[in-house]
Amino acid sequence: MGRFFLGLITVLCVSCGVRNFQYYYFPAVSVSNQIQRDSSMVNYLKPYKDSLKVFTAGNVGKTDTGYFTERPSCNLGNLCADLVLRTADSVLFSKTKMHADMAVLNLGGLRTALPNGLITMGNMYEVMPFENNVVVVKVHGSAMDSLFRHIIQRGGEPVSGLKLEVDEKQQYIAWIGGKRFDSRRDYWVATSDYLALGGDAYTMFKSSGEIVYTRISVRNALAGGIWYETARYGVVQRRTERRVVYANEASVPKK
Repeated sequence: MGRFFLGLITVLCVSCGVRNFQYYYFPAVSVSNQIQRDSSMVNYLKPYKDSLKVFTAGNVGKTDTGYFTERPSCNLGNLCADLVLRTADSVLFSKTKMHADMAVLNLGGLRTALPNGLITMGNMYEVMPFENNVVVVKVHGSAMDSLFRHIIQRGGEPVSGLKLEVDEKQQYIAWIGGKRFDSRRDYWVATSDYLALGGDAYTMFKSSGEIVYTRISVRNALAGGIWYETARYGVVQRRTERRVVYANEASVPKK
């Protein structure tokens, strides 16, 4: 039998410098399989349950291989970063006539794999259960160096438009859009608002000069991209290339 306690609530009142404590006690509520089924509650929830089931069962697209997470590079990370970059670039160009240069996501934000075969909206919620939105951040060259070093320290992250080659001494060579990284210029980096606000220690984004909000969730960017590629090619395009490469991968963190 499980037992949930609606515990002791303490209310602190500060008045005229005197602290008065009021205690409210709530009875414990026992939860077990012996409790009678509440048919009125079941009937009340049924329309919502049924509509949710239809929504999550809706087809988004199709793959011809499984997509999995792994460091330093993986096909699921490549796919998600590509689709976020595509979405961010479209919005950024419509607002500023500028193009997004690259994208980075956190591997820990991708919570499960995508199966081989039909992809449903339920699968998309399983991969990306968080309500994060796509943003584009204008990052100065010095902050880009911090970004690359953070990606390297984490053992690789999902990236698009970027290739990092890391030697045994953790020094890197970076290409963005096929061109060598130039620390003297600024770059537009697509990411999630969670990372843009410093999540997972991506503090370099907080010093950025500009940020463009797309108002599109990461999940919808992924679902829309998978739908588009399936409609155009029949299946989602495979992305097996290694985008973050270590000379000594035995020392790369796997989580």
